[in-house]
Amino acid sequence: MKKILVGSIVLSGLLYAQNTNITYEYGVKDYSNSMTKIDGKVQYIGISHKISNHMISLGYQGDNVDRQHSITKANLPSLDVEKYSAKYTYKINDKANLKVSYIKIIDNLAPTDQGKVYGLGGDYTILKGLTAGLNIYKSDYETFDVNQYDFILSKGFKIDNLKLKTTVIAKKIDIDGIKYGGYTFKDKDYFTTGLKLGANYNGYVAGLGVFFGKRAFTVLDNGVKVQHHAMEQDKTYMLSFGKRFKDFDIMAKYSFQNGKELPENRDDVDTKVVTLSLTYKF
Repeated sequence: MKKILVGSIVLSGLLYAQNTNITYEYGVKDYSNSMTKIDGKVQYIGISHKISNHMISLGYQGDNVDRQHSITKANLPSLDVEKYSAKYTYKINDKANLKVSYIKIIDNLAPTDQGKVYGLGGDYTILKGLTAGLNIYKSDYETFDVNQYDFILSKGFKIDNLKLKTTVIAKKIDIDGIKYGGYTFKDKDYFTTGLKLGANYNGYVAGLGVFFGKRAFTVLDNGVKVQHHAMEQDKTYMLSFGKRFKDFDIMAKYSFQNGKELPENRDDVDTKVVTLSLTYKF
């Protein structure tokens, strides 16, 4: 299935060589104080194509993580995850957009294997440069569901050649169910807030992001990514820097997360990810 999707993405880019972006990302992961996770790699390939007021995006993400028991030091089977995403955005007019999204999860170890995430949302420009958005996500897993509500407010402004954008995000997450495998949920309701800052100066782009408050099973990046393991994240920091050219963009990203592995009752688990992203524009 992986080869079919990747081939379809590349073929689609060749067929629609106009208003099309193809992105490839490669990243390395490092875990500290995890019960079993050591390090790993992540790859992502995606395509987005715009036709008139319609935007269609497809994506594939593959994760491979090496595992070893932190106490016995016994080597464990690696964690292999595949995620397939699709998103459709319709531009209603110059002020309003409507979007739907879908994610399918394949995981060789987690109880959330075969999970599906459905998304519906939109945004509206209230004033020039000021946009408000609402996204609703339903994560459907075998033994529980997750309902997530995102409230987003962003403001863009310009100082000479410097373009800036500030985004404030609030996420309300409700777990509907009792167990994740053999683990019984103790907390089912989460509320977290986030702040993102973006800058563009003569094609050089930079970003800074932070999330405050505990969260779990979170849908991210406007419905195309999801954290489906029982990990209660508490602190999240993100940095990015890159350059945009006429035909392609290059971007380096770094993210840091600190949280708790719920089934293992393991606190202070750090996850660090460094990623390089290339986007070609046709």
